[in-house]
Amino acid sequence: MREPLSCAHLLARVLALLSLVAAVTRAGTEPTEQIHGALSEVHGVRVLRVWGTPSQRGYAHGFLLARDIIELFDQYLSPGPIGGVASYRTIALPMTKLMRISPAYDAELRGMLAGIEARTGGPAQVASLGRALGYDDLVAINCIPDLAMFGCSSFAVWGPMTADGSTLAGRNLDWRRLDALDGSQLVVVYPPQPEQDSLGWVSITWPGYIGCLTGMNAQGVTVCMHDVRARPPTVATGFTPRGLALRSAIESARAASAVEDIGRVLRSHTCVVGNNVPVTIPHKAKSTGSVVFEYDGFLSRTDGVTLRTPSAQPHQLCTNHYRKRAEPVACDRFKTIHARLGDLGIRAQTLDIDGAWKILRSVARPSGVVFHLVTYHSVVFEPNKRRMHVAFSKNGRPAPQCEPVTLNVAELLAGDCVGGSSR
Repeated sequence: MREPLSCAHLLARVLALLSLVAAVTRAGTEPTEQIHGALSEVHGVRVLRVWGTPSQRGYAHGFLLARDIIELFDQYLSPGPIGGVASYRTIALPMTKLMRISPAYDAELRGMLAGIEARTGGPAQVASLGRALGYDDLVAINCIPDLAMFGCSSFAVWGPMTADGSTLAGRNLDWRRLDALDGSQLVVVYPPQPEQDSLGWVSITWPGYIGCLTGMNAQGVTVCMHDVRARPPTVATGFTPRGLALRSAIESARAASAVEDIGRVLRSHTCVVGNNVPVTIPHKAKSTGSVVFEYDGFLSRTDGVTLRTPSAQPHQLCTNHYRKRAEPVACDRFKTIHARLGDLGIRAQTLDIDGAWKILRSVARPSGVVFHLVTYHSVVFEPNKRRMHVAFSKNGRPAPQCEPVTLNVAELLAGDCVGGSSR
């Protein structure tokens, strides 16, 4: 792979931003406030960078991606993952009333709605609902992972299993087939907010979603979302959308104390569904490169959070079942990854980036067995180097079979553009 390329100088970036603002203003209604964001493209991948206060970040996200958010939401409401408009009204919207949104994320979502309405010149109509988009709809969008389960695969290796001893990890995000999700993904860059003691991070997501599905922060810590069938929660309200809980975790996780930082955050947020949360950390001597948090709302057991540490081998893997909070169940993806990592250990071989892609391709969806799932995005992480190699599904092809783009997280957070690379 080629190394990521830095952009030109600050002047070029400022001129590009001014051109972008002029372009979106000509294309729609003028913004009612300054846009604290920029939308660019890196080798076919859209990158949205937002900055400023939570409200300003949300406004920029909403203004620059207004049409994408409305169209994606409208298509999502078609019969399918959540049962169409009727189920949305009877299940999804009532769920938002059970949720607790932190002031910062509340401000970001309200700013997003203001940005959308500024871009559309007034209340944004959602055709399938027959009414305008509201704040509760944006909350519901950010509760989608709490309504419909994901099927994902992750692994990490470090120490003697990589050439330089650093951490190397891979992640597939699989979800139900929905044409609107294929090709609409993007990268969102959140610079640090020192006044809130919040680390910057880079998110792999869809328009309108501000939680963490897959991300890496400024110190190289990665956090991903996986589903697990779990016992029902022991409380009836006061939940946090799990993507927002994971975002709070990744914004808090320092590399030297990531396990403690993330555990503390998860215990402060009650989740309505079961989760495996694989976390990778830049590897150093006598440290681990990965842990998994088993996380749900059954608070009677360890406050809803159980830490799973790796075995004696310098690798760890994760799919969609617990191994400590409940008995593990059979999983073909877990079995496949386990066999491949075990074979490397037996042969005393190391894993490189190309090898990581091969593992991700071996468990991607659709496959010859499962056709109703799609691997929408795949990422190979290099936590020690603060790099992410990202591939998105395209035209029905699972993500790891498509061309990846290399993202330098430090440069993105600093405001530098990056170049991509292919396998």
